[in-house]
Amino acid sequence: MGSVKELNIVITGVGGQGQLFLSRLIAETFLRYGVPSMIAETHGMSQRGGSVIVHVRVGKDVRAPLIPEGRADIMLGMELIEAVRYVGYVRERGIVLANDKVIVPPGQQVKIGRDVLIDYLSSRPIRLFLIPSSSRAASLGIPLSANIHMFGALVAVLELAGVFDAEVDSLVETLLPRRFLAQNTAIYRLGKEDLKSIVNPASLAEIQELFS
Repeated sequence: MGSVKELNIVITGVGGQGQLFLSRLIAETFLRYGVPSMIAETHGMSQRGGSVIVHVRVGKDVRAPLIPEGRADIMLGMELIEAVRYVGYVRERGIVLANDKVIVPPGQQVKIGRDVLIDYLSSRPIRLFLIPSSSRAASLGIPLSANIHMFGALVAVLELAGVFDAEVDSLVETLLPRRFLAQNTAIYRLGKEDLKSIVNPASLAEIQELFS
């Protein structure tokens, strides 16, 4: 773990979806393994439901908090419109974990269809994984914890890539909110299971190649 040189992650969504908490979970997990981490929120009106993007950079070679466009290894898109807005940050063959949810901006006259957004993301030179984070969180009665489901999916990717080992689960459980701990632990584990259930041999090879 200490050999991680540089890993760039962007988190996108709208205000109120917990991007900052998600970024802190990621950074704190790496810090517990002794890997330097930086966080930067560059855009956002989180109190107004506006567009938000957070940069998380980890690794011993990282010197600045902002990720240049086209340099993110992974995007966590908490909402499809915002994932489309910022997908240019993701490098070729990078990974996009996208919450299968559309939040239409207030006052928008023409609604953007889910299928159009997914088709656009699929047309990009990236590896797209659609994750049912919001529906999973709602089913467990903790709708604000979709970000923890997304975090579980990210941890699964990093496990498959050999970045994290099996001991990461015990560490993560010490970082999750104490309130509704059982539900939050459950949704974290569901995030891992949901991601692994859609990884086929081809996408597994691409994940491992990204981190080779």
